[in-house]
Amino acid sequence: MRKGKFTYIGLFVLLLCIGIPRAADAQQEEHRVLFVGNSYTYFNSMPQLFAAMVEHMMPGHTIETRFLGGGGATMEKHWEVGLVVEELKSSSWDYVVLQGQSMLGSDDLTDPDSPNQFYKYAELLDKEIRASGAKTVFYMTWSRKNLPDQQKYLTKAYTYMAEKQGGVLAPVGLVWDIVRDDSSIELYQEDGSHPSVAGSYLAAMTVFASIFSTPQEAMPGLLSGFEILRGGKLSEKKTQLSDLSEAEVQVIQEAVLKVME
Repeated sequence: MRKGKFTYIGLFVLLLCIGIPRAADAQQEEHRVLFVGNSYTYFNSMPQLFAAMVEHMMPGHTIETRFLGGGGATMEKHWEVGLVVEELKSSSWDYVVLQGQSMLGSDDLTDPDSPNQFYKYAELLDKEIRASGAKTVFYMTWSRKNLPDQQKYLTKAYTYMAEKQGGVLAPVGLVWDIVRDDSSIELYQEDGSHPSVAGSYLAAMTVFASIFSTPQEAMPGLLSGFEILRGGKLSEKKTQLSDLSEAEVQVIQEAVLKVME
């Protein structure tokens, strides 16, 4: 009887050792995020800024990102080229971040028909994304520096698509407006269109908050990662991607909190 009892205890301990994952293993999570867009995404290697934020804010989690796109690419262009659909069919992604051309492929955002091209091809891409098992994140862009009033058209288009398709909305343009109006942080490059490093940092933090959760503790202003090179390839070695002050990070983070609450 005693021998049977000890045999049972030994078997129980053995099962504990090999049959139940350790707490550290159970907490390990892998995330794969595909970014589809143009220069508003790849400038300053924004997907890598996003990855660095995940690594810092979510210890024990691993993150893999990839960028597909080129300068001025529209949703129509992505659909016609076919690389996005090919990637979705050949690889598994958790989230796909869709960023449209800055004017939604139109010459005039005030034209009621201007979002039609964006709607059509974003919906086609979203259908393929959902069929692959991934979730679509609609990356709302910002208005150009000399056309601040046009943000409302971008906001309407991206919000409509996210709600219609049941996707995630990353309201970068709304966060951008707050920081642009309430601080001295320069979010634009000299052309008044493309993002500065601070602008890309803002975009990365907004995407992070939209996918995972709004960060409650301060993000580091100094982030490193692999630079996105021509064709979406990554540099062989990590490099410094951002160096914002604590005050600048706080302004951006408070704006993200305000929009996301």
